[in-house]
Amino acid sequence: MVLHLIIRNFGRVEFADIALDNFVVFAGNNNSGKTMVMQLIYGLRKELRNFLVPVTGVKQTDMNGQYLIRCDQEWFQKVELEINKFLEQDKERIIDNIFGVPISVEEIRIVLEGKQSTYFVSSVSGYRNEDIKVQKDQIHIDVLQYESAENVASFESRISDFGQLEGVVKEVSQTVWRIILCGKTDQEIGQLFLPASRSGLQLLYKHYFVGETEGNLVLPIKDFLRFLQLYTEDKLLKETRKDLLEFGEKYLLHGKVVQIGDETFYNDKTVNKMVQLHVASSMIHELTPFVKVLSATQQIDWLYCDEVENSLHPLLQREMARWLIRMVNAGMHIIVSSHSDTMASRLNNLFMLTHIKQKESIMKCCQN
Repeated sequence: MVLHLIIRNFGRVEFADIALDNFVVFAGNNNSGKTMVMQLIYGLRKELRNFLVPVTGVKQTDMNGQYLIRCDQEWFQKVELEINKFLEQDKERIIDNIFGVPISVEEIRIVLEGKQSTYFVSSVSGYRNEDIKVQKDQIHIDVLQYESAENVASFESRISDFGQLEGVVKEVSQTVWRIILCGKTDQEIGQLFLPASRSGLQLLYKHYFVGETEGNLVLPIKDFLRFLQLYTEDKLLKETRKDLLEFGEKYLLHGKVVQIGDETFYNDKTVNKMVQLHVASSMIHELTPFVKVLSATQQIDWLYCDEVENSLHPLLQREMARWLIRMVNAGMHIIVSSHSDTMASRLNNLFMLTHIKQKESIMKCCQN
C-alpha cells in the first residue's frame, strides 16, 4: 500500500500526484515549487500522525479465544473520506502553520493506492510488563500486512490504559494508520527536513534561539534548528546506523565529524588534524547534518533533503546516491530534491540496476 498526496493549484504547482513511497526524488528547474512541496509533505505528516481515524468499517473476530481485528478496503475508504474532509476544512490553517503565511491552494487530499488488495490483521493479547517496578497489564498488538493474500510485513505495538474493548479497537486503528502514514507503529515518528541553506544555519542556529535574529521561519526549518540545538550523539548506535556512518566517512567525508560539547569538529583522516566546523570545507558543512541524523539519540526515520547535491563534485554525487540508497535499504524513508542531471542519472541507474537484479532473481526462481 502506498499513500498518495494529491495537490492542485498550490503556488507554482498546478497539479501533482505524489506517491510517498520509500524514496521520492523531485528533479526540476529553480523556482518550480520543489521545496514548498517537500515542506508541505513534512508538515502534513506531522499534522496527520495523530489524526483520530474512524473505527467504522473495522472488522472484529474472536477465534478460539484469540481476538482478531481486520482493517481492509471498507475501512480504508472511511479513512480516506474522513481525512480528506479534514484537509478540505482545515487546509488554510495547516498551510499557515507550516509556512507562517497564507498560500492559496485549491485542493489537498490523500489516496490510498492498493486498498483493493491490501488488508491488515491485528491479533490482540494480554501482556504483563515486569520490567518496571509496578507490574502493569498491557495489551500486545501484532499487526500483519497482506498484499493479495500474501503476508508482506509484520509490526508490533504495546499499549496500556486501554479501558474497554472499544478502546482496543480504536488503538489498533490508530496503529494501522501510523503504519500507512509513516511505516512504523511508533506514535512519535522522527522526521527531519534538511534545507538548502543548511550550511549557514548550522553556523548561526545558536543566535536564533537567543533572539538575535528576527523574522519567521517555516516549520520544517524551525524543527531543523531545534534538532541542531538538542543534538546528542548516541553512544549505543545500532549496527545498521554504524554501517551507514562508516560508508559516509569512507566514501564522502574522508574523515569524521566529531561533537565535543556543543561544538562540532571535523577530523580529516588524510592529515590527522581536527578543525572546527566553521573552517572546514563547504562539502563538510553540507554533509555534517547527515552524520548527525544517523548518529543522534533521536532516531530519524523520514529524512527530507533540499538540493541534496550542494557542494558535491560529480564523482561525489555518485557516492551520495549510493549513500541514500543504502539509507533506504536500512529502513529509512528519503525525500530529496535536486537540480543536478548527474545526481538524477545516478539515482536512476541505481533504481534500474535494482529492478534488473529483482527480475533476474525472479527468473532464477522460475527456472529452479
